[in-house]
Amino acid sequence: MPVLEGSGLHRDVLFAAVGVRSKLICSLTVMFNVLELVSRILFIGTTVFAFMLHCREVAYGWGEKGHRIVAILADTHLTAQAREQVGKLLPAGTTLADAAVWPDREGRQITEFDRLHHVSIPDDVEGYDQERDCKARNCMVEALDWFTSIITDVKVPINVRLIALRYVAHLVGDMHQPLHAGRQEDRNGTDITVSYRGQTNNLHLFWDINVVEMAEGNPEELAEKLDESITRKQRAKWQSGEPKTWTDESFRLSRSNAYTLGESMELSDEYVATALTIVRRRLAQAGVRLGWLLNNVFK
Repeated sequence: MPVLEGSGLHRDVLFAAVGVRSKLICSLTVMFNVLELVSRILFIGTTVFAFMLHCREVAYGWGEKGHRIVAILADTHLTAQAREQVGKLLPAGTTLADAAVWPDREGRQITEFDRLHHVSIPDDVEGYDQERDCKARNCMVEALDWFTSIITDVKVPINVRLIALRYVAHLVGDMHQPLHAGRQEDRNGTDITVSYRGQTNNLHLFWDINVVEMAEGNPEELAEKLDESITRKQRAKWQSGEPKTWTDESFRLSRSNAYTLGESMELSDEYVATALTIVRRRLAQAGVRLGWLLNNVFK
């Protein structure tokens, strides 16, 4: 390769980059083993109140119900080859939906990964820019690209590839929640308090969980309804793009809808009805795209 034919400095840079990648993979392996051990010893659980308080500090995309809907919808349309390869990575007795919620459960013990669930983008721009918005590459856009790149790498330890699968299944969902591409000054809506029919929450959590919970049915039922509502034309159109494209969609929706609160922090019925329509569509798009992404990865 041209790089190797160049100066010794170029070779040193290349070898250093490979060394960093190897060290990161080794670190992930160690963290995974620790997490697996801890999860077997401890019962991991919190009350709803504690969960709500924690969510004020950390961005959670869709909550468990939303992430399961996305993963179930994706699993429905996996090719036989993709389903087989996904099954080889998943622990016995678990599903892609279980994998999708792992980063918001056991994965939250890796606090260094918290920033990977969202990105903050300024108002007066056209969309995501890596150099401006994610210079250290510690955001959902760059993380999804990286995790996707190692899922099928047989040189990577299989438990690290499992972590990668879990984060791919999760981050595609996060990426489709509008406020995961929100403003830095209000921490993607977390610092904005809103009320609706006597219930008070922060704006980010309202979109993450409250709107999803308004849809009646369990994740399996809702995934089936969404799947039936998607036309062939929509599916073909949505099976395209990349993490930046999907993030830019959320960025535009956050400005055109999520942040349009007016002077009052009391949400109107019209605002909530629009939010519900957007959330249903974004969950459907995320499910279609996750399935499409995994089918391409495991070709």
